[in-house]
Amino acid sequence: MKNRISQSLLVIALGFCGTAQAAQSDIGADLYQKEGISSDSVPAQALEAVQKLQPGFVLKEAEQESKHGNQYLDLEGVTADGTEIEFDMLLNEQDLWEVVEIQRDLSLADCPAPVRELYSETYDQKQPQRIIESKQMSGAVVYEFYFVKGDKTEKSEIKLDGDSAVLLNEEWQH
Repeated sequence: MKNRISQSLLVIALGFCGTAQAAQSDIGADLYQKEGISSDSVPAQALEAVQKLQPGFVLKEAEQESKHGNQYLDLEGVTADGTEIEFDMLLNEQDLWEVVEIQRDLSLADCPAPVRELYSETYDQKQPQRIIESKQMSGAVVYEFYFVKGDKTEKSEIKLDGDSAVLLNEEWQH
């Protein structure tokens, strides 16, 4: 546990050492203190957990971050059929990496009807610059909508649980 706290403090300190401008395709990336890491630095146990869920996954990029008092790994890559996908992993109480959500980018037209309807009621004609579908391992799906205002990114989330869509007032946490 002491080692986890030291790692957390190191990640937080590194995050404050510098910030990078997010590319247009990385809308929302500036909301958190993330640090890119080499594929060699990704724990084997984390990659094994991803391979169990998505055999043939090829890692392209890895980041680590600390948020909400937890340590996360974001493993981005492609599936065997070439689909871009990201696995968000949480370092649990047993010091093991577990997948907490699987993400992919999509358009508003690709969102399920209840999400589109609630989005339309809430945001009228406002168009998001980016939408991420975030499948939670619990079964719920959270749709993250990113809006750019000048040099600032704002985020809104709609949770779909079964056929029920709900606008979240606070960021979804694991």
